[in-house]
Amino acid sequence: MNILENTAKAGGKFLKQSVKNNGNFLFISAAIGWALASMAQTIGLIANKDIGKEEKKFLVPQEIMDGTFNIATYAAVTIPIMNMASRLAGKRFPDNKQAVEGARTLAAIAGGVISSNIITPILRNKSSVVIKKIMEKKNLTPPPPEIYDGRTYPNFRAKQPLNMQSYINFTKSMPHSSSLTI
Repeated sequence: MNILENTAKAGGKFLKQSVKNNGNFLFISAAIGWALASMAQTIGLIANKDIGKEEKKFLVPQEIMDGTFNIATYAAVTIPIMNMASRLAGKRFPDNKQAVEGARTLAAIAGGVISSNIITPILRNKSSVVIKKIMEKKNLTPPPPEIYDGRTYPNFRAKQPLNMQSYINFTKSMPHSSSLTI
């Protein structure tokens, strides 16, 4: 058997099992979707000509870690919730497979919501701080501008003390800056 036939056979088996087990199908298809979305985002960052090499050195590893955290937290949160839901539904409705499957499906949805909306953002922010510190130690992040150029947030330091002209230039560059008057 060649690879194509094996893949088709495995896909058919997966689809047959999916009809019987909606919760597992939802879990697996969501994990595959997260993996494909992460790969597309990473490839998009790499291929984007508007992003400089220095920015890519930070953004690409961050996106890879973000995708890894998304998939890992989804699995780590959802699988125990699905198992617990099916155990509880099995005890409550011992002869009703449909109730157990319904509980697994709802648990897969709940696990996805909890992991993607609560846990993953926390881990993503923590990992970004770690990556940034590593990049700074290796001196891979570009230094902030010495003089405020009017396009980015001003970095007020001893070399450039806070003064009214820097603030005015900063406010002019912001959206809705016409509503800011000094």
